Amino acid sequence: MQSGAEEEWDDEDWDDMDDSESSLSFISDMSLFTNMRIAIGVSLVILLLLCSMVFTNFGLYYGAGGLSVLIDVNEGKDTSDRTFNFNILATSPTLGMLAKEGSYKIVVSPISYSHTGGSVAVASGSFTLNDEGRVSVSIPYSDLFAMNGNYTVQVELGSKKATDSVTINKFAETAIADLALFDGSQPLDKDEGVIINLQFLSENVTQAGEPVTVIPWATGKITLYHSEEVFESGNGEDYWNTDGSRDLVSVEIIDFVHSGDKMTFTYDSGAVDNTLPFILDTSEFYGVEGSGDYAMIIEFSNDLGSDTSSKSGQSFWKWFHICEVKNSECDGNK
Repeated sequence: MQSGAEEEWDDEDWDDMDDSESSLSFISDMSLFTNMRIAIGVSLVILLLLCSMVFTNFGLYYGAGGLSVLIDVNEGKDTSDRTFNFNILATSPTLGMLAKEGSYKIVVSPISYSHTGGSVAVASGSFTLNDEGRVSVSIPYSDLFAMNGNYTVQVELGSKKATDSVTINKFAETAIADLALFDGSQPLDKDEGVIINLQFLSENVTQAGEPVTVIPWATGKITLYHSEEVFESGNGEDYWNTDGSRDLVSVEIIDFVHSGDKMTFTYDSGAVDNTLPFILDTSEFYGVEGSGDYAMIIEFSNDLGSDTSSKSGQSFWKWFHICEVKNSECDGNK
């Protein structure tokens, strides 16, 4: 008989213990394996996300995560600009590849044109993004501009759409030849030239109720008329802005081309002037009739836009006096 209270274990007890420890070890191994699988899966998902964000050609399907279009910030403001420009930027979708082929459409909402049918589509086309998901599109104004209005670019790529708008005014309805130095108080000197500020206006586009000055592409002519009159100071707008009893005699025709920031004037003689403001060369016409009242009548047509009808304008005031000036007065009829 052994001393103490030692307990004897039979073989079945040892077998039960071994089975229990094996089960715990198996469960632990399964849990570790499951956690590793979850960790690997999460890592793969994160890797796919990162790759789809970094690489436009990586992913499980084609599409677009983000899409934006931006019209050139100077569009409609730069008088020398001959093209309409906008930029497109797209990003890859989650777990997807960036689609490269998309389409655009440009519509205009008229603000200065006899049109009642709502917005008008003026251009459409397709684009292909580069590897960075960008592309720039340029369209000549001669292929795009239809009328003064709000131009909206609508872009579509995959299931994404984006728009941007800008107001463009390049169509003139009338013109004014403003004589900055004539107010009726004294005549203009034939030997100093006549400064003309030629303005083109859109009567249907107004600010504070006044027509807006536009920079058109236009072709036209200025007819210079003469009337035998003696200058008298003290006459106001009613006298200078109406024909009254004047007999109009044409003494010069000046052809002009207005193309954005450039103007070219061509006299009957073939002499060419492209300075701005325009300085009327009296030597080209003064010898025909000499001193007297003169008027300028303007006829032109817009080279941009769907309205090709003839437009008109005049000097402001309509009449002004040119003579040989001495001591701020006409020296007889010279």
